[in-house]
Amino acid sequence: MDGKGWKPEYGISPEGVEILGYIEALPQDVRRQLASAVARLCRSEGYLSLHDDLRKALARHAGPRAKGALAKVIPIFRALQRG
Repeated sequence: MDGKGWKPEYGISPEGVEILGYIEALPQDVRRQLASAVARLCRSEGYLSLHDDLRKALARHAGPRAKGALAKVIPIFRALQRG
């Protein structure tokens, strides 16, 4: 913990922790309104949230793929080398 209730491995920046301190001081209805406004702004600009399902977002941007088509790769190990 960093003394503010956040573990560094949570991936929240120092600026995020600072902002959260102000937001938590607001009444609950104001926090909800603010969160809704920030979500609309971020989504309109193409930003994702830490809560968004990245699989859905990536699927929207992925081009059409032939069913069963595999990527061309260079094998690092041959089957005979595995032991």
